[in-house]
Amino acid sequence: MAETVLKSKMANFLVTDAEVNYEDVGEFYEVIGSGNVGVLAGVLEGFRNHYGGLWVGGKVTVTQNAVHLNANAMNRMAQDGTLDVELPMTSIRKVTVEGGFVTKIVRLDTDAYSVRFRCFGAKDVASLIAKQALSQSLKRAR
Repeated sequence: MAETVLKSKMANFLVTDAEVNYEDVGEFYEVIGSGNVGVLAGVLEGFRNHYGGLWVGGKVTVTQNAVHLNANAMNRMAQDGTLDVELPMTSIRKVTVEGGFVTKIVRLDTDAYSVRFRCFGAKDVASLIAKQALSQSLKRAR
């Protein structure tokens, strides 16, 4: 990612194929002497059923040409699945801001799928992405 970063923020993004690596989490719980993998599994399965996936902690980075979502080190240790997402601006067809508990959720729709992430300042990030996506689609149309 050698291009100029327009915005970078801590974020959580929804990953439909995220799986918790319970073996590694169990080993971590043993080292710290606390935690119950069975309870964690029950809670996370409830989240998965409600949201259609798991929220993965990391960051969102917006450049002129793409939106990048990358998991942080802790989530990489504890989870398997799609932990890095790159959406070219030219693939984004619609940007919306949805309600959320503490932070708002940004939804990016493409022709094939939707990506959701949450962060503080979601409205500003969504506005920047919408502006960049429109700019890129206008360039492509020329």
